[in-house]
Amino acid sequence: MDTEKRVLNELRIAVSKRLGKEISSSIHCDELSSEISKIGFIINPQTFRRFFNLIKNSGKFHIYTLDTLSKYCEFNDYADFKKSLIESELDLFLGDLGTESKDLNYWALSKDLCQKISDSPSLLANVHHKLLKYPLARTFFMEHHPMRDLAGTVYAQYFQDYLKYEDSNEAKLFAFGFLYMGAFLTENEEFMSVYSRRIRETELSPEVYVLPAARKFGVLLIQSWMKKDEDGFSEIYKEMLKAREDYKDVSKKSVCSFEYAVLEHLIFTDKTEEMRFLIEHNTFQVYNDREFVPQDRKENHDVCWNIMCAMAYLKMKEYTECERYLNQVNLENLSLGWKKHYSILYYFVKYEFADSEDKFTIENKLAQLIEETHFTYYAEKLCLLRTKPTKKENSIKAS
Repeated sequence: MDTEKRVLNELRIAVSKRLGKEISSSIHCDELSSEISKIGFIINPQTFRRFFNLIKNSGKFHIYTLDTLSKYCEFNDYADFKKSLIESELDLFLGDLGTESKDLNYWALSKDLCQKISDSPSLLANVHHKLLKYPLARTFFMEHHPMRDLAGTVYAQYFQDYLKYEDSNEAKLFAFGFLYMGAFLTENEEFMSVYSRRIRETELSPEVYVLPAARKFGVLLIQSWMKKDEDGFSEIYKEMLKAREDYKDVSKKSVCSFEYAVLEHLIFTDKTEEMRFLIEHNTFQVYNDREFVPQDRKENHDVCWNIMCAMAYLKMKEYTECERYLNQVNLENLSLGWKKHYSILYYFVKYEFADSEDKFTIENKLAQLIEETHFTYYAEKLCLLRTKPTKKENSIKAS
């Protein structure tokens, strides 16, 4: 059941409870209409028959009806009812995290909570104050479900709060790496400088897992490239290659490799030969040492890998390889929290092979995704895209 259907069903339950009986007949709807009139609202009983599925309905209801029923249940309006429902479920979730039960599926609970904060701006702005004091929430909700799509929002505060409780080198690289990319995509140079400095100062100690380790190098490579520091870039790249050898065995157990995590950053540069090396020498997963990671997370990373490779080969101007990777992409397999950002990258590549009619559709999709994510880095790229011919148009002219 999707979120809106679930909320509507909860409202039906709340109204029935307030009326004192399950609303299952036309007579009950007449009674409800009479009760509603006592608080100053007039709604035809037929509307309630549709709402309670006693007669055929489209599944969509006027906000006046929803607000009125919510007020009948002593909420300010329908939005207030939804907020209360989500917060009640959050309390249950947090209560579960405080138990010793080994049977709870924390991965699924965290995924569900990610959906809730994505749907509720008010919950997004407030939940971290309660949530991050729980160690299991920091592990599953933050470390295993970082939502890149929200990196340009108040969600960044979650990582600041996370660091109040976690101070290992791995935690610092994880959090500062995420915060750096949020600053990069929102073009906040001051924060980029702060976070890259903190990452540079954090030692790559033996306990650091493969992805935070690789992202340390990814961030420093982007930062040196942006500053046009070729000597610095070369030095970091050499250090990265050395560390890569140390993480090969771990990459074989991970749903995404050391090379994958470095490539995530390099695709924003013009370092095409370095990108080529990472793609051609990628360490693919052989087995899984983290049994709680579901198959759909692996599928998500496979889609992300194909999109990154398509972007890299586009920059290399190797269009056959670019299209090969592009044609393997199914955006439906992108996970919550990853879908918007990687869809943006996908559409920028796809645009280069689009017909005139498709270009307009892609431009609109990109504009909407950029607005939703606040990733202003892409806004200028979109403007440039509209002013230059695509690879396909150049091919037509050449022929």
